[in-house]
Amino acid sequence: MTIRRTTLITAATVIALSAVAACNDGDASTPAAAGGSTAQSATATASVTASGTPSVPTPTPTATPTPTATPTPTATPTPAGAPVDASGAFDPAVALANADRTPYAATLKMKTTATANGQGTVMTSTGRTNINTPGHEGRNEAKMTISGSDEPVLWMESVNTGNGIFMRDKTKPGSTWSPSGSSEDATDDDGAGLYAKALVEAGPAARKGMEQKNGVPAFHLGARLTAAQIKAIDPDEHRHMTEKGVAAKDYDVWIDRAGRILAVSQSMKVPKDGTTVTSVITVEYSDFGPRETFTVPTAAAS
Repeated sequence: MTIRRTTLITAATVIALSAVAACNDGDASTPAAAGGSTAQSATATASVTASGTPSVPTPTPTATPTPTATPTPTATPTPAGAPVDASGAFDPAVALANADRTPYAATLKMKTTATANGQGTVMTSTGRTNINTPGHEGRNEAKMTISGSDEPVLWMESVNTGNGIFMRDKTKPGSTWSPSGSSEDATDDDGAGLYAKALVEAGPAARKGMEQKNGVPAFHLGARLTAAQIKAIDPDEHRHMTEKGVAAKDYDVWIDRAGRILAVSQSMKVPKDGTTVTSVITVEYSDFGPRETFTVPTAAAS
């Protein structure tokens, strides 16, 4: 089984919808039962590798310091990515076409809300994940609550080492880590990047222009995409939408000049048990850095 980042989002939506249905039925036990599938998809995870403090050599004192010539300034290399104009704007098509595929790490924050008839659920997922790597190693914590309660009905933590995935249920005090699949289950085919490219090709109306996102200059792309349009971008998502009776969804993505995804937002109306559930999902990536190492968790690592 292959779980892509877009599939992770789909899984979060499915569980949120189930939770809303449970709210409307007055039964709060359904989301907890769905915890297994959410946990399996919540594999964008993290651990920060400590770095040593460099030693600073003690200078040898001299009675009379000898003046040295002022060094010739060296130009700062231009960051890789699309060229910018005088205003700092760039062409998103150029940025995506020249995106660097070098592995890197990022902080991931995802929020899924599903509401219907005044009831709803909120699912949050935060962690650290490697991007552009085969297994998307990382560490993640996912939590879901139902309207009117702060008690999580789902609270899972996962670690993907690149060789395996390990999980524990934090709703159960003292729960231990256990294997939960191989890292092959967390592979990703850059779903958000595929949507970004499709939006670039959708024409001028989808180009919303430059904005600041997480303090970074970003180009905002967005449009309402029909199920038929999504079929060419993401066949699995098209199938899920068709099964749920969803005709279209609003999709927005923000990219930086290096073609990296900074944020994603998608919303749609889902028919469910005679009502309509409004589902909104947002994902943010920040604090980019070198690829990180994530080790097998132990009790001491709690």
